[in-house]
Amino acid sequence: MIKKKHYLFYICAILIFMQPFLMVAQELSILKVSDFDLIGKVKKCTVITNYGKEEFYFNESGLLTKSITRYTDEDYNIIYYKYKDDDILEKRLEIYKDGTFDKNTSIAHFFDVETIGNKKITEKIITYSEKFLDQYEYEYDSINRLRNIKRINNDEVDVTTIVYEENKIEKFKSYFLNDVLVKTIRTSFKIDKNKGKLKCVLTKEFANGNPLKAEEVIYREDGTLFYKEYFKANETDTKFISDKKEFYTYKTDKLVLDKIKVKTKRRNYEISYLHQFDGDKGNWIKQVISPKNTYTTRKIEYYSLEEKSTEE
Repeated sequence: MIKKKHYLFYICAILIFMQPFLMVAQELSILKVSDFDLIGKVKKCTVITNYGKEEFYFNESGLLTKSITRYTDEDYNIIYYKYKDDDILEKRLEIYKDGTFDKNTSIAHFFDVETIGNKKITEKIITYSEKFLDQYEYEYDSINRLRNIKRINNDEVDVTTIVYEENKIEKFKSYFLNDVLVKTIRTSFKIDKNKGKLKCVLTKEFANGNPLKAEEVIYREDGTLFYKEYFKANETDTKFISDKKEFYTYKTDKLVLDKIKVKTKRRNYEISYLHQFDGDKGNWIKQVISPKNTYTTRKIEYYSLEEKSTEE
C-alpha cells in the first residue's frame, strides 16, 4: 500500500504529465536545460524537496532524457524521453509503488512525424496495460507554425485552431476549441523610463467564451523578470480585474539576492531569494526563501571535456 502522505503526489504527477490533454490541447514542447533554470553542459541535476528528491538527466545537446521523482526508496516515478534530431519520438511515465511497477497507471506517448509537405505529428497515448487513452494530430503551416490540434478518443473529436496576427508593434495568437475562444497571447515591446527595452506578454484565458483568468509578464532586455500582474474575472465573468502584482529586483553579487515585492488588495509583502552558486559555473546550488526561511538545494553534475571529445 502506498502511504497516504505520498498518494497526493502520485495523483499530481499524473495530472502534470497529462495536463496538456485534460483541457485545451497545448503545443508540443521539448524540455531543455534552460527550462530548469540551469546553464552550461549539465549532465544531471538533483533537487532536494520537502517531499522527496527530483533528478533530471540531460544529453550532451541539453535535452531532458529522464526525470525521476522519489518520494521514498520504494515509491517513485520515472519519465523517459526519446528524440530524433529536434523531434520527440517517445515519452513514458512509469510509476512504482512499494517498489513494484504499476502498469495500470503508467502511460506511454508515441509520436510519428511526417515531414513531406507541411509538417504533421501524430501522438498516441496508451497505458502500459495497452488501454488506448487519446490520439492527437498536430498540423503546421508552411513556415512551421502550429495551426491545428485534433484530439481523438473513443468518445469525441475536439479541434483546437490557432490564429496568428501581427502588426508593427504587437503579435497575437488566439486559440479556439471547437470554434470557441479559449486563450489569447499578445506579445509587445515598450521602452522603460531608463530607455531599456521591455518585452510584454499578456495571456488571457476564457471558459465558454467568458473571461476566466489572465497574466501579464514583463521581461527586461537581458531576459530577467521585471513585473507580473495576475487578473481574475469579476463577479459577472464579463471582464478581467487585477488581483495581484509582483515587482522583481536583483542584486548582482557572489550571493545573489532576488526580491519580489507583492501587492494585493489586502496587503503588501516581500519575498526574498538568497542564492549560493557553484563557483564559476553560474548555477545556484542552494536557495533560501524568506520570510518563511524555506530552502532548496541542488547537486549538479556536468559533462567533462573528455566525455565531449569521446561523443564527437
